Amino acid sequence: MPDIDEEPMDEFFLLWLLIAQTKDAISRAREREYSRFGLNNERRAILYILENNGGHATPVDIARELFRELHSVTGMLKRMEDAGLVSRHKGTGRSKVEVRLTDSGREVLDMSRGTEIDKKIFSVLTKRERERFGAYLWKVRGSVLKDLGIPEWQVNFSLTRGGQGEPGGEA
Repeated sequence: MPDIDEEPMDEFFLLWLLIAQTKDAISRAREREYSRFGLNNERRAILYILENNGGHATPVDIARELFRELHSVTGMLKRMEDAGLVSRHKGTGRSKVEVRLTDSGREVLDMSRGTEIDKKIFSVLTKRERERFGAYLWKVRGSVLKDLGIPEWQVNFSLTRGGQGEPGGEA
């Protein structure tokens, strides 16, 4: 029986902890699945970012979207280039380097889409619950990005009604 004088649990910390543990568990399950293709979550995310940006992006853009330091993304890109997943080219404008998705990278990305891991993970929720969950996460994410002074960028979510923007509509 809890002590009456004991302070209540920090509800906001517990929400963060639940999100962090859930993210880590999902990441572990996805890593296990993607290892069949020589991918980890970050490599797959980079391939997705490249595809979502017309097959190319700068290392700075990739680092920004992954919330990673440029030097760590540069190292990942070098290893992905060695594996034939991406190629680096002379950039245009302010960027000295542009990264492009190779045919091999596109093929691996396409194969990794055929997995059932994400469906298995999120199928515990109904379609409506997934829409609401996406909307809640979008709202929290937007608030945090605003507080950090990080500009919003658009990602095409399949949960989105009518294209880009807030997933799931009214929450």
